[in-house]
Amino acid sequence: MKPLFSFPETRKMTPPFRRSRRLCLGVVTSLVASLAGSLGPFAAFATVTAYALDASSDPPPGPPPSRPPSPASLFINAEIMVLHAANLPGPGSIDPAIGNLPQLRSPPLSAYNTYELINRKILPLTAGTSGTYTLPNGRVLQVTFVGPTSDHGFHVKTAINQPGGSAYLKLLELTAKPNDPFFVAGQTYKGGNMVLAITLHP
Repeated sequence: MKPLFSFPETRKMTPPFRRSRRLCLGVVTSLVASLAGSLGPFAAFATVTAYALDASSDPPPGPPPSRPPSPASLFINAEIMVLHAANLPGPGSIDPAIGNLPQLRSPPLSAYNTYELINRKILPLTAGTSGTYTLPNGRVLQVTFVGPTSDHGFHVKTAINQPGGSAYLKLLELTAKPNDPFFVAGQTYKGGNMVLAITLHP
Protein backbone atom coordinates (compact mmCIF):
# COMPACT_ATOMS: atom_id res chain seq x y z
CA MET A 1 0.00 0.00 0.00
CA LYS A 2 1.33 3.42 -0.87
CA PRO A 3 1.34 6.04 1.85
CA LEU A 4 -1.20 8.80 1.60
CA PHE A 5 1.47 11.50 1.98
CA SER A 6 4.98 11.61 0.61
CA PHE A 7 7.49 13.89 2.36
CA PRO A 8 10.40 15.21 0.35
CA GLU A 9 13.81 14.00 1.37
CA THR A 10 15.45 16.30 3.91
CA ARG A 11 18.87 17.63 2.87
CA LYS A 12 21.39 19.71 4.67
CA MET A 13 21.21 23.17 3.21
CA THR A 14 24.41 24.84 2.09
CA PRO A 15 24.56 28.61 2.42
CA PRO A 16 24.26 30.29 -1.01
CA PHE A 17 27.68 31.98 -0.85
CA ARG A 18 29.41 28.62 -0.15
CA ARG A 19 27.55 26.91 -3.04
CA SER A 20 28.50 29.72 -5.41
CA ARG A 21 32.15 29.59 -4.37
CA ARG A 22 32.31 25.81 -4.74
CA LEU A 23 30.51 26.02 -8.07
CA CYS A 24 32.98 28.63 -9.29
CA LEU A 25 35.91 26.52 -8.14
CA GLY A 26 34.37 23.41 -9.74
CA VAL A 27 33.98 25.18 -13.06
CA VAL A 28 37.56 26.47 -12.98
CA THR A 29 38.89 23.05 -11.97
CA SER A 30 36.95 21.40 -14.82
CA LEU A 31 38.37 23.91 -17.27
CA VAL A 32 41.87 23.28 -15.96
CA ALA A 33 41.41 19.51 -16.35
CA SER A 34 40.07 19.84 -19.88
CA LEU A 35 42.90 22.17 -20.91
CA ALA A 36 45.67 20.26 -19.18
CA GLY A 37 46.58 18.38 -22.36
CA SER A 38 46.89 21.51 -24.45
CA LEU A 39 48.46 23.76 -21.82
CA GLY A 40 51.28 21.36 -21.04
CA PRO A 41 53.70 22.92 -18.56
CA PHE A 42 51.26 25.80 -17.94
CA ALA A 43 48.68 23.49 -16.34
CA ALA A 44 50.34 23.81 -12.94
CA PHE A 45 50.13 27.59 -13.15
CA ALA A 46 46.42 27.36 -14.02
CA THR A 47 45.79 25.06 -11.05
CA VAL A 48 47.50 27.46 -8.67
CA THR A 49 45.43 30.29 -10.12
CA ALA A 50 42.22 28.33 -9.47
CA TYR A 51 43.21 27.83 -5.85
CA ALA A 52 44.05 31.51 -5.52
CA LEU A 53 40.60 32.44 -6.81
CA ASP A 54 38.99 30.35 -4.09
CA ALA A 55 41.31 31.64 -1.34
CA SER A 56 40.81 35.27 -2.31
CA SER A 57 37.46 35.30 -0.56
CA ASP A 58 39.30 35.38 2.78
CA PRO A 59 40.68 38.80 3.81
CA PRO A 60 44.47 39.14 3.43
CA PRO A 61 46.49 39.26 6.64
CA GLY A 62 47.35 42.71 7.90
CA PRO A 63 50.91 44.04 8.32
CA PRO A 64 52.87 42.77 11.32
CA PRO A 65 52.76 45.08 14.33
CA SER A 66 55.70 47.45 14.60
CA ARG A 67 58.25 46.55 17.23
CA PRO A 68 59.23 49.14 19.82
CA PRO A 69 62.90 50.10 19.91
CA SER A 70 65.04 47.73 21.91
CA PRO A 71 66.20 49.03 25.31
CA ALA A 72 69.81 49.07 24.05
CA SER A 73 68.96 51.62 21.32
CA LEU A 74 67.54 54.00 23.95
CA PHE A 75 70.97 54.55 25.52
CA ILE A 76 74.11 55.94 23.89
CA ASN A 77 77.51 57.32 24.86
CA ALA A 78 78.32 60.59 23.13
CA GLU A 79 82.10 60.87 22.78
CA ILE A 80 83.26 64.47 22.37
CA MET A 81 86.78 65.26 21.20
CA VAL A 82 87.84 68.90 21.35
CA LEU A 83 90.43 69.62 18.65
CA HIS A 84 92.57 72.69 18.06
CA ALA A 85 92.83 73.26 14.30
CA ALA A 86 95.61 75.51 13.02
CA ASN A 87 97.75 76.24 10.00
CA LEU A 88 101.44 75.92 10.86
CA PRO A 89 104.52 76.20 8.61
CA GLY A 90 105.38 72.98 6.84
CA PRO A 91 103.19 69.99 6.08
CA GLY A 92 101.51 70.06 9.47
CA SER A 93 100.55 67.03 11.57
CA ILE A 94 97.68 65.29 13.31
CA ASP A 95 98.00 64.40 16.96
CA PRO A 96 98.24 60.58 17.27
CA ALA A 97 96.00 60.77 20.35
CA ILE A 98 93.13 61.74 18.05
CA GLY A 99 93.10 58.32 16.42
CA ASN A 100 91.91 57.47 12.94
CA LEU A 101 89.86 60.38 11.59
CA PRO A 102 90.34 60.50 7.80
CA GLN A 103 87.82 63.36 7.61
CA LEU A 104 90.56 65.69 8.86
CA ARG A 105 92.44 65.12 5.59
CA SER A 106 89.43 65.94 3.40
CA PRO A 107 87.61 69.24 2.71
CA PRO A 108 86.45 71.28 4.49
CA LEU A 109 88.48 70.16 7.52
CA SER A 110 91.66 69.89 5.45
CA ALA A 111 91.73 73.71 5.36
CA TYR A 112 93.90 73.29 8.48
CA ASN A 113 97.09 71.25 8.34
CA THR A 114 97.51 70.68 12.07
CA TYR A 115 95.13 69.15 14.62
CA GLU A 116 95.83 68.78 18.32
CA LEU A 117 93.64 66.93 20.83
CA ILE A 118 92.73 69.28 23.69
CA ASN A 119 90.31 67.10 25.62
CA ARG A 120 88.02 64.10 25.37
CA LYS A 121 84.69 63.66 27.18
CA ILE A 122 82.01 60.92 27.30
CA LEU A 123 78.39 61.94 27.89
CA PRO A 124 76.05 59.01 28.71
CA LEU A 125 72.60 59.80 27.34
CA THR A 126 69.20 58.13 27.34
CA ALA A 127 66.51 58.96 24.79
CA GLY A 128 64.89 62.32 25.50
CA THR A 129 67.68 63.65 27.71
CA SER A 130 70.52 66.16 27.31
CA GLY A 131 74.07 66.35 28.57
CA THR A 132 76.39 69.34 28.86
CA TYR A 133 80.13 69.84 28.63
CA THR A 134 82.12 73.01 29.36
CA LEU A 135 84.51 73.78 26.51
CA PRO A 136 88.04 75.20 26.98
CA ASN A 137 86.83 78.67 26.00
CA GLY A 138 84.26 78.66 28.82
CA ARG A 139 81.18 78.12 26.67
CA VAL A 140 78.91 75.14 27.35
CA LEU A 141 78.07 72.54 24.72
CA GLN A 142 74.72 70.76 25.01
CA VAL A 143 74.02 67.43 23.27
CA THR A 144 70.43 66.11 23.19
CA PHE A 145 69.61 62.51 22.27
CA VAL A 146 66.11 62.77 20.80
CA GLY A 147 65.83 59.04 20.15
CA PRO A 148 66.64 56.18 17.75
CA THR A 149 65.47 56.27 14.14
CA SER A 150 63.91 53.56 11.99
CA ASP A 151 67.14 53.16 9.97
CA HIS A 152 69.15 52.32 13.13
CA GLY A 153 70.55 55.83 13.47
CA PHE A 154 70.37 58.36 16.30
CA HIS A 155 68.47 61.65 16.15
CA VAL A 156 70.55 64.24 18.02
CA LYS A 157 70.68 67.99 18.52
CA THR A 158 73.65 70.12 19.53
CA ALA A 159 73.55 73.61 20.99
CA ILE A 160 75.91 76.04 22.70
CA ASN A 161 75.24 78.77 25.22
CA GLN A 162 75.60 82.42 24.38
CA PRO A 163 78.79 84.08 25.65
CA GLY A 164 78.13 85.05 29.26
CA GLY A 165 74.52 83.82 29.12
CA SER A 166 72.47 80.75 29.95
CA ALA A 167 70.37 80.56 26.76
CA TYR A 168 71.45 77.99 24.18
CA LEU A 169 71.87 78.61 20.47
CA LYS A 170 71.09 75.68 18.20
CA LEU A 171 74.15 74.51 16.29
CA LEU A 172 73.14 71.34 14.49
CA GLU A 173 70.34 68.77 14.30
CA LEU A 174 70.91 65.54 12.42
CA THR A 175 70.58 61.77 12.26
CA ALA A 176 73.97 60.24 13.01
CA LYS A 177 75.07 56.70 12.32
CA PRO A 178 76.50 54.65 15.17
CA ASN A 179 80.28 55.06 15.56
CA ASP A 180 80.42 57.56 12.66
CA PRO A 181 81.68 60.98 13.85
CA PHE A 182 80.21 64.32 12.87
CA PHE A 183 81.90 67.67 13.34
CA VAL A 184 80.96 71.07 14.75
CA ALA A 185 83.35 73.95 14.08
CA GLY A 186 83.39 77.74 13.87
CA GLN A 187 84.71 78.98 17.21
CA THR A 188 88.04 80.77 17.06
CA TYR A 189 90.62 79.47 19.49
CA LYS A 190 94.32 80.35 19.99
CA GLY A 191 94.82 81.73 16.49
CA GLY A 192 93.01 78.81 14.88
CA ASN A 193 89.68 77.09 15.24
CA MET A 194 88.04 74.82 17.79
CA VAL A 195 86.64 71.69 16.12
CA LEU A 196 84.35 69.29 17.98
CA ALA A 197 84.32 65.68 16.76
CA ILE A 198 81.25 63.93 18.20
CA THR A 199 80.76 60.17 17.91
CA LEU A 200 77.68 58.30 19.17
CA HIS A 201 78.36 54.83 20.50
CA PRO A 202 75.45 52.43 21.15
